[in-house]
Amino acid sequence: MATIVMFYTLFLYTMIDIKDLRARPDYFRMSTAAKGSDSSLVDKILVADEKRRETLLEKETLRSTQKTLSAQIPQAGEEERGILLLETKKLSDQLKVLDEAANAAEEEYTLLLCQIPNPIHQDVVVGSTDEDNKVLRFVGDKPEFDFEPKEHWELAEDLDLLDMERGAKISGSRFYYMKNDLVLLQYALIQFTLKKLVAKGFTPMIPPYMVRQRAMFGTGYFPDAENGVYIVNPGEDDLYLIGTSEVPLVNYHDGEMLDLKDKPLRYVGVSPCFRREAGSYGKDTKGILRVHQFEKVEMVSFCNPEHSYEEHEYLREVEEEILQDLQLPYQVLDICSGDLGGSAAKKYDLEAWMPGQGKYREVTSTSNTTDYQSRRLSIRHKNAEGNSELVHILNGTATSMRPLIAIMEVYQQKDGSIKVPEVLVDLMGKKVITKTS
Repeated sequence: MATIVMFYTLFLYTMIDIKDLRARPDYFRMSTAAKGSDSSLVDKILVADEKRRETLLEKETLRSTQKTLSAQIPQAGEEERGILLLETKKLSDQLKVLDEAANAAEEEYTLLLCQIPNPIHQDVVVGSTDEDNKVLRFVGDKPEFDFEPKEHWELAEDLDLLDMERGAKISGSRFYYMKNDLVLLQYALIQFTLKKLVAKGFTPMIPPYMVRQRAMFGTGYFPDAENGVYIVNPGEDDLYLIGTSEVPLVNYHDGEMLDLKDKPLRYVGVSPCFRREAGSYGKDTKGILRVHQFEKVEMVSFCNPEHSYEEHEYLREVEEEILQDLQLPYQVLDICSGDLGGSAAKKYDLEAWMPGQGKYREVTSTSNTTDYQSRRLSIRHKNAEGNSELVHILNGTATSMRPLIAIMEVYQQKDGSIKVPEVLVDLMGKKVITKTS
């Protein structure tokens, strides 16, 4: 935690609006508890904030007194000058002590402040686990089979599309070799998604796959999800492998003043993603639903705060359109407070039906982080009145390997082959995936 304090003090980051917290402590207590954090954190911050401000005021008062006395020394007589010099020396000693106290108060305040999550939106359902997520609607009909549908890993094994055993041998558990037509299907899905988003005005990007600590803190992944990130050459490069291209895309405008007069700035990033999946021992151990490395197409939007929830609905609509084009049945979830994570004020998940598993599973999501990330990274725009204000930042997964899993299970055939969704046929160059001889 000492690293966190030093980092935030160095960059003078503010995680949340302290004025808002002072004005609405009850809402922050409720919201913090709703996200599964200790609500007493709010009171600790308020106490630390008061202590910090009192210490700073005392410093300013002493410094002002010292300045006044110092200004009198050149005009003072010999005897008076000696008294003034003693007084200013005494004040200097007191200021050194106060400096240490002020630094300690600032560190305590900063450490507490960086732990508080972004307040939830007023419409978010208060709940503690994913079982409390609210199903908004179902879209599409579940496929009916005249045979027992298989799970994606079984299909992949039969058709020689995945080699989990060799992946584990070379790199450890939750690594894999993707093979044959599944590789082509993956890149057809990525290309299809990219074309759609570029046509909608998103700027395509291939971002850096490794980022500095500043980028991870700036997007809220540190300290909230620090245990889930891979670090490269600690003590030398101190770079971190990204778990999503959201991180480098958001940091693209670190410290900038944006022009949002016409419309939001929308980006779509394509990247591999790396996650340690800490805490997932025993979950989804077969197949590629929960792995350490995968490809993802990510949307990020910088927008005027007045329109951020409209923008959130737009990103959700784009994600739904992609699943509808793929003709995958899915459900839309409004995520409860305890399942939001630290940075999101509101979030939707889209879960596709996976007949082999007999359940809906998350394939994409979209979050509104409001000004939580822009406050850390000082990303602003000029509002209609010409005043500088923080932008709102949103993100959403356009596609990843998870829709690939749903395609395999939904489009499986009795003979063990897999039909290719119509919108991907031209990009794949075939209509059916069969075992390569």
